[in-house]
Amino acid sequence: MISVLIADDHQLFRQGIAAMLGDFDQLEIVGQAANGQEALDILENTTPDVLLLDIEMPEVDGFTVLKTLKKKKSPTKVLVLTMHHSSAFVQNIVSAGADGYLKKDSDQNILLTAIEQVNASGSYFPPETTQMVLQSLREKNKQGVVTPREKEVILLIVEGLTTKEIAERLFLSKHTVESHRQNILLKLELKNSAELVKYALKKGWA
Repeated sequence: MISVLIADDHQLFRQGIAAMLGDFDQLEIVGQAANGQEALDILENTTPDVLLLDIEMPEVDGFTVLKTLKKKKSPTKVLVLTMHHSSAFVQNIVSAGADGYLKKDSDQNILLTAIEQVNASGSYFPPETTQMVLQSLREKNKQGVVTPREKEVILLIVEGLTTKEIAERLFLSKHTVESHRQNILLKLELKNSAELVKYALKKGWA
């Protein structure tokens, strides 16, 4: 039996996943967390086989959870569930320590396959994601070149605006803004927003 912990700040989604997976005899839901800190607290006392992890959560986000588990060399496999699907995002979560990735709107049978595969082999990435990342690697010559839109996002991050506020300012969706942010970090080889702010200041952009 595969033990699973679910970490997602959207209660209906989290409980829906738990109810759906509860129908499979080979899975056992050992806990639910509404944010990254709750997930880390649960992981202090139990070691599930697989953690289903959202990235955008309050208090402590998914990236912090990934990096913390990687630092501790936790045996728990982490399958990221998200609506983001850019190559930059996938590369960043893998770098942070993710063992697998799946979009939140995937079929339940695909989710089951992903959980079983990440538990058995240590990784799961949909075929289209693999092709997307490979294509991104072929375009390495574009790295370091910030587009005008990305520069707009950077300047708003420097101002201290949240993803939601940036989305409202630029008339974009939150997911689009987050994809821009991840792509910027990947292009500039930066780890987080704090490093991005320092980069912008050094460039004289702010």
